[in-house]
Amino acid sequence: MLTTYDEIELFGLTENGSDDLPIPNDDELQDRAVGEAFEALIGNLQGTGLASEVEPLAHAFATMLQRRAVSLDQAADRQKVKARALIASQDGSEIAETELDETTRLYTILQEKADALKIMAECAAQHYEHETGEHYTPVTGDRTTRRAMETGAVFEAKKLLDAADRAEAERNKVAGTFIAVAGDADWIDSATIWKRLDVARDKCPDMVLCHKGSRGAERIAAAWAKSRKVPQVLFRPNWSAFNKAAPFRANDEMLTARIRGVILFGGGGIGLNLAEKAEAKKLPVARIPKPEAQRNA
Repeated sequence: MLTTYDEIELFGLTENGSDDLPIPNDDELQDRAVGEAFEALIGNLQGTGLASEVEPLAHAFATMLQRRAVSLDQAADRQKVKARALIASQDGSEIAETELDETTRLYTILQEKADALKIMAECAAQHYEHETGEHYTPVTGDRTTRRAMETGAVFEAKKLLDAADRAEAERNKVAGTFIAVAGDADWIDSATIWKRLDVARDKCPDMVLCHKGSRGAERIAAAWAKSRKVPQVLFRPNWSAFNKAAPFRANDEMLTARIRGVILFGGGGIGLNLAEKAEAKKLPVARIPKPEAQRNA
């Protein structure tokens, strides 16, 4: 019998809000999103009176994807520049911290979308060349995709550098007792979370909150940390690298950090995965059930 998080790993997440959902994997982008769309648009025109339109339509299809990828890339670059400026001007205020967190989140989302669109654009260009026998040249930019280069040693090196950056940030910027928090995405009872985290901070005055920034319980916990001036370390899932397994990989990364315990609000799949893995490592886990009123809602 499959557990909740086994089903999530097999079938994906069902949270609302497209920006928080995983980017389709490369095969889905190439074979389904582009291949099937290309066949539907172009395949039925061959051998008909519209066959002469195949070349311009195929070129336009690839160009549309390529232009959108460039636009998203430029938007991501603007967020990167903004984030650097915010880092330089940080004054320790909650408003500045919130703005930096939102800018970083938006940059990550835009860059992942840009990378996905680049893969789709390159796939469409290859379909164009196969159908027409002509070389595809984009109107703007180039055909080199970031993900196409991320194979073998390059991809592994990037993962290593990402891990090194996170470890460096933890060693040099954050000191204290690391407590991980996870919970249900539909958790809405803020009072229970704030009360429990206040107890945890009383026991560990140097508490550092670790979480993935997910909806529901974790975002409520993040709001508590900002209000209480408790440092946070965010282990955001890397959707572009690990697809549907990204939140589980984020759990693993959290467990390799120096966390000293886990607080689980509810019994949701990804949070349950973290709790069970923590218990397997002999780490203390506090399981806080969802309030009765919310369970019956």
